[in-house]
Amino acid sequence: MNAWPQRLGSRLGLATGLQLLLVAGSLSGLTYALGQRSGLQVSELYRRNASIRELSERLSQKLSFPRTINDLNLLEVTTNPETLKDFNHLSQVFWRQMQVFPVPYINYGSAGGEFIGIERTDDGQLLLNEDTPKLGRGTLGVYAMERNGKRGKLLETIPGMNAFHEEAWYADTVKSGKPTWSSIYSWEDKPEIFSISYNAPIYGPGQRLIGVIGVDMVLSQLSTWLQGVWRYRDGLALIVEPDGRLVASSRPSYTLERVNGRLARAALQNVKDPLAQELRRAFFEAHPAEPQALRTTDPERVRVGRHSYVIEASPWGRQEGLNWLLLTAIAADSRATNSERDAWVALAATSAALAVALWVLNRLIRSLLLPLRQLQGAAQQVSQSLEDQNPQATLSLQSQLGRDAGEEMASLEASISQLVARFNTLTGELRQREESLRQLMERERYRDAQTLALLKDKLRSSLEAAAVAHEINQPLSVLLLNSQLLLERARADDGRELPAAWREQLHSIRDEANRVVVTIEKMRSLLRNVQTEHQRLDLRAVAQSAVLYARTGTAAARLGIDSSDLDQNPAAPAWIEGDAAQIQIAIVNLLRNAAEAVAGSTTSAPWIGVSLQREQQQWRLQVADNGPGFQGDATVVHPLHTTKSNGSGLGLFVVRTTMENHRGSVELGTSAKGGAQVDLVFQAFTTTG
Repeated sequence: MNAWPQRLGSRLGLATGLQLLLVAGSLSGLTYALGQRSGLQVSELYRRNASIRELSERLSQKLSFPRTINDLNLLEVTTNPETLKDFNHLSQVFWRQMQVFPVPYINYGSAGGEFIGIERTDDGQLLLNEDTPKLGRGTLGVYAMERNGKRGKLLETIPGMNAFHEEAWYADTVKSGKPTWSSIYSWEDKPEIFSISYNAPIYGPGQRLIGVIGVDMVLSQLSTWLQGVWRYRDGLALIVEPDGRLVASSRPSYTLERVNGRLARAALQNVKDPLAQELRRAFFEAHPAEPQALRTTDPERVRVGRHSYVIEASPWGRQEGLNWLLLTAIAADSRATNSERDAWVALAATSAALAVALWVLNRLIRSLLLPLRQLQGAAQQVSQSLEDQNPQATLSLQSQLGRDAGEEMASLEASISQLVARFNTLTGELRQREESLRQLMERERYRDAQTLALLKDKLRSSLEAAAVAHEINQPLSVLLLNSQLLLERARADDGRELPAAWREQLHSIRDEANRVVVTIEKMRSLLRNVQTEHQRLDLRAVAQSAVLYARTGTAAARLGIDSSDLDQNPAAPAWIEGDAAQIQIAIVNLLRNAAEAVAGSTTSAPWIGVSLQREQQQWRLQVADNGPGFQGDATVVHPLHTTKSNGSGLGLFVVRTTMENHRGSVELGTSAKGGAQVDLVFQAFTTTG
């Protein structure tokens, strides 16, 4: 004890200097090692998450095509029921869709057993498959297709087909009674091909089944696609079902195996690849009785040979109606592994230095305890005053320090006395502010109650409006269909033409009903904007999907859409945060408005253009035309206000509300060709934002 200086300042200086000498070096090394390790781990985590997220998003995009095609075909059948009876016309519809969408098979099977399908082979050739009375029921005819989509020569006939559809694409859909994904099955005419299909049942009057229409996804082609997505990564990606059977693999040869001389889907346990076995051990043997437990499984680091991999299982497909698992193994960064070893060495050295520093600190504390115990008695006086006195009382301090306590302790006691006096002053001020705060909270509580009641009223109005829109849409659809049927017949029962006034009235009924249906759809778009689910998405892909839809399902399908600028550099994503469905609806509205404007103008060469440019931290999506342009004040967008004779005034309003929900903006102006121009400005997504 005598080795320590008598003054408290000298004691603290000596102890602090010794601790700094012991700890500073070791902490510097540990900080560097941990910082390097943390940075590498963050980099590796970002790389792994980006790979899995990209795979999930691209798989969702690929499997969205069958849904879109089915929606288009159901609309075609509803508008023109005779399409199902004319296989030549139906093959033309399927052929055009195969030119736009990258799918392997589109087909239709009637309740009577007839079948037609367009197949895309592995080499890109399109074939027409038919089972009709023309060749005899139960015989499948395979035809070549001309470049214009016409039926070509008969290539082969396949006898012995089932007279009625028994494959899963038909049976599962009829059993479900609604659009659904089928189970995975092998083709009747080609047992070596396995596929999964998205299908929809078609019903006639009295809920009589007419047939099933659908789109196939061939598993071998899905594996080839997965191989392309995963080609720049060292590792393995698998899509499996909860029972362990493979759906697709980044190494396509793993997908199938031979069982008793026949091809079958491979089971994960039979795949000889070491990475596949590590995935099975971690994510299936750990939960043999309950595969659904995989949803909570954390990533795991494993070593295969001389390399380390991070393996992970992610559920996928619930929103699409599928129950698949994404199993991924990505090579770990060697720098992260070495950094982890260095961090442990630095941690051991720092722990030893801290132990020595704690011993020095303990000696210093013992030298200070004696005078501090004397000061403790004075502090207890203050504590007792706080416990015994009422809220309106003040504190007081009585000294218990002796003369030998030292000058530092005496100075500390004086400071505590000043602190007590200041505490009494602050207590008085606190009482006054507490009362003011209580009154303010009472006023704010009343305002919050009013705000909550207003929000409840708005939500109730939105839900009631959605219900009314649904109830109105049902009879309007019947009215639209019946008016169309009457116009197609266009003759009275006695064989004479209907009077011109009658036909004009029927045209008016059909047009007005169609206008109300479009208005209801726009109102639904507005209601959708009440609830927005934002996620990271590629604006370029969303815009391309909207253009594809406009080319096949809107008035713009009859006009050319110049999207060459949008299609440039398709591999460079335009990342934003938003709701893909809302943005797509807004773009389709703009394309529909442009098509109507161009169709109603006198220009000899109608033109609609879509482009996408990056401007610093923003993405600008532009839709322009060479129509008559905007009339009046082009900067004001009001709901239910329009300059069109048959417009609803909701199109641009839907666009504006969508951009408000995405913290973006809408800019209206004149295009370079003299028509209308609408710019949608989005905030670009950045990893640091």
